[in-house]
Amino acid sequence: MKKIIVLMLLSFQSLASDLIFKHGFENTVSLSGTALGVVSSGLRLQLTVGAYTESIDIISDGVFVFEFDLLTGYEWSVKVIALPNDPQQQNCELSNNSGTIGTAGYSGISISCNSTAWNWDEMNWNQGGWN
Repeated sequence: MKKIIVLMLLSFQSLASDLIFKHGFENTVSLSGTALGVVSSGLRLQLTVGAYTESIDIISDGVFVFEFDLLTGYEWSVKVIALPNDPQQQNCELSNNSGTIGTAGYSGISISCNSTAWNWDEMNWNQGGWN
């Protein structure tokens, strides 16, 4: 009878320490969005949260998800760091690309690309080669 009680106490003790006192138990959520019109390779987005940055390559239309799990309440921003250019240049516009992360995460980032070549003489900071 004593052996059963000792085993039960050891089991409960390890479960409690695994669940309650581990680092990383904070509420984290993901950040994602949708890409449309991507027909060339080379599109790269960068997420910034404080001093942390993460870059991902977008290779086709559809949903993309950043790997970094964000803590709720932190400010974040996403920017284009490279535009698609192989086999052709594409012009892309990014929207809904900054905010404060809520408890449900965020999936509203949108990037829309077209087949217009980059126009370096046009000063529209939200599209073209200016990103």
